Formats: sequence, structure tokens, C-alpha cells
Amino acid sequence: MLLWSAQLISQIVLNAANYGVIVLVNQITHSNVFMAGLAIIAFTLPAVPFSAIAGVLVDRQNKRRVLWTSNIFRVITMFLVVASLLVDNTNLWPLFTLSFLTSVIGQFFSPAEGASIPLLVGERELMPALSLFNISLTVAQAIGFLLLGRVVATIFPPFTLTLGALALHVQSIDMLFVLAGVLYAVCALLILLIPESAFKEEHIRLRHRDDEAHAQIGQALSSLWSDLASGWRIISSDRLLYFSVIQVSVASVVMLMIGELAGAFVQTFLHRPPEDMSLILAPAAIGLVGASIVMPRLAQRVGKLRLTTIGLLVLGAGFVLLPVSHWLVLTFDPARGTESPLFLWLIVFLVFTLGVAMSSINIPAQTILQERAPESSRARVLSLQFMLYNAGSIPVLLFAGVIAQIINLSALMFIMAAAILLFYWWGIRYVRQGEEGRGDVTLGPSH
Repeated sequence: MLLWSAQLISQIVLNAANYGVIVLVNQITHSNVFMAGLAIIAFTLPAVPFSAIAGVLVDRQNKRRVLWTSNIFRVITMFLVVASLLVDNTNLWPLFTLSFLTSVIGQFFSPAEGASIPLLVGERELMPALSLFNISLTVAQAIGFLLLGRVVATIFPPFTLTLGALALHVQSIDMLFVLAGVLYAVCALLILLIPESAFKEEHIRLRHRDDEAHAQIGQALSSLWSDLASGWRIISSDRLLYFSVIQVSVASVVMLMIGELAGAFVQTFLHRPPEDMSLILAPAAIGLVGASIVMPRLAQRVGKLRLTTIGLLVLGAGFVLLPVSHWLVLTFDPARGTESPLFLWLIVFLVFTLGVAMSSINIPAQTILQERAPESSRARVLSLQFMLYNAGSIPVLLFAGVIAQIINLSALMFIMAAAILLFYWWGIRYVRQGEEGRGDVTLGPSH
């Protein structure tokens, strides 16, 4: 319970801090999509180079120590964010740098946490414990990114803190990072409350960590590239598996792009401040999480592959309808325009539909991925998919930011829709050509 509480709080804080960074970037740059993309890259990039190395180092360390020290370091980075904003709240580079460092620290917390679960629960309780932790990730994202950040910004109005001759102007969003630092300290305390005897790691005491650390990292990097090459051969030899890996990555990148565009969208289309980007993020998250509940049963009736292709079509159509609906309301109701309540509810419905569509792609595609990947090589396939997603998201986010700045947001959404529909067309042809004449893969209900 202590470990789960620390995980839930830390994930909520992480997502709330990410929300705060994006809001600040949108405020300072007047919803510059390119800069919002850089903000997202700052806290997603560390997963590409650091996750494997961090896993090796964590294997050699006491998990309890890694967990509480990583939270203490994140306390420091959060208060450094506050200090940088108080000194100069228009300079984004300290914000990006500290977001990057916070994410690097998180690469050590996550594997230590995952490796601690089997140490703290019995074999019979392991599966329910893992399920609880996975559900918590989704709940934390909804609470942190959609709820906590907006609530804190609303509760705390701007105020001036006077320290002698020094006057500090504290903005509402600054208090979000103060709260984040305090809650990370609470997480560190929760970890320290777990008895050290609960972490039974005999292998650590039997090894000479210092003597072997460099060798282990070198072996891990060598093994990493070998595993990636092996995973790529497995994926490329199975067309349906390859298509599913790309689908899962595409759905994840689209979720990042919605976060990148949300601030600019509410400002350009709805004429609201960037802080109201929860109007876009909340319906998408509700659609994504809500649809995931019924998706397994729906996949059995419709077919997993068919459901993913329907999701791609709906996703492409949704990105077309967003700018089209904006044009229609300005054409047929110019008096009220985007201030029309009907337009707001139409946007909410469309974004909710995008969330449902992403769930229709993500969950069935992940199931196909798990089914088609060989049991002995499933981990390396999943690892390769994760790296493809993180590495692929960086150029996509930068490209989207450039297009939005050079042309406009509506043009970017049309390009996104065209890319998704082209991917749908390629995927169907690719799978059918590879599996033509075989009875084990169809677009029918049995799959």
C-alpha cells in the first residue's frame, strides 16, 4: 500500500507538472505549437537513451534507496523550476532543462518501482498488484494532466511575496510546481516508511557493485542493440505483427500531438486562455479510458484487426471535421461565431470521438502484438515498440510545430488526417498482400 500510494501520487504529480510546463509555454509564446512540441519532447526524450541504462544500474542497487532518493531529487528540480520562474518567468530554457532532468530521474524510479512489487507481495498477489499499478497509471494521467493542474491554477490567485526589499510576484501556475515539490517529498516519506527488511535482495549483497558497474553497463548496451536487431527481425517477418507495432506507436504519437495542439486550439478556435486546454484534453481522455472498458468485448464481436482499421478511419475523419466545423460555424453563424455554445459542444463531442478512436486502435493492436510476438521474444518486441514510439514522436512533434507556425493549425489537422488515412490504406494493402491465401488472418470477426 505504501509503494502503491507513492506510485499514484508521483504519477499524478508528474502529469500535473507536465501540464504546467505546457501551459507556461503556451502563455509565454502565445500558443506557439513548435515550442509546445519542444516542451513535450523535453519530458519524453529521456526514455530513449536512459531507460535501458537506468534499468541496469537499478538492478545493482537497493530498490528502496533508489525510490526515495529519486523522489528527493525531483523535489529539488520542482523547487528549482519555481525559483527560475520567480527570477524570470519568460525564459523557457531553464524550464525545458529541468523538465528533462526530472524525466531522467523518473527513468530510475520506474524500473525500481516495478522490480519492488514482487519483493513486497506474494506470488498469489502478484497479478492483482500489477493490474492495480497499471490501472493507476491511467487514473494518474487523468487526475494529474486534466484535473489537478487546472484546480491548483484556479484555487491560487496571483500574489506578491515580500521578503524585505525583495518582492516576488507568484503566479497561479507557480503554485502547481510548489505543490509538486511538496508531494514528491511525501512520496519519499512513504517509501521510507516501508521497512528495509521488506526488500529482500540477496543478490545485491553477494555482488561487488562498484567493480562490476561499468562492465554491466557495457554488456547491457551491447545486449540492447543485439536485442533490438533480433526484435526487428521478428517484427519484420510477420506483416500483421509489424502493422500492429506501427499502429500502437501511431496512436501514442497522436495522443502526444493532441497535448501539443490543445493550448493553441483553445486559443485559436475557441478564443479561450491556454489554461482551458482541459476542454480538449478531458473529453479525449474520457473517450480513451471509457472506451477501453468495453473494447475487449467489442473486439470479440467486430474483430481486432477490423476494429483497428475502423479506428483509423474515424481518427482521420475526426481531424478533418475539427477545422471544417470551425469554418461552418463562422459561415452560417457569423454573429456568435466560435462563442456559440453549440460549437463548443460539437468540439467536445469530436474530441471525445477521437479518444474513442484511439482506444479502438490501441487496445486491439496491443492485443494482436501480444498474441503474434513469440513468447520467448515478447519482451524485446515490446521494448523495440517503445523505443520506436519515443524516437518517432520527436520528429513528428517538431514537424507539426513547424507546419502550424508556417501555415496554420487547420492546415496541420488536414495534413494529420491525410497521413492517418494514407497509413490506413497502406496498412490494409500491406497485411492483405502478406496474408493472402492464409486462413489465419482476415478482417473478419474471428480476428
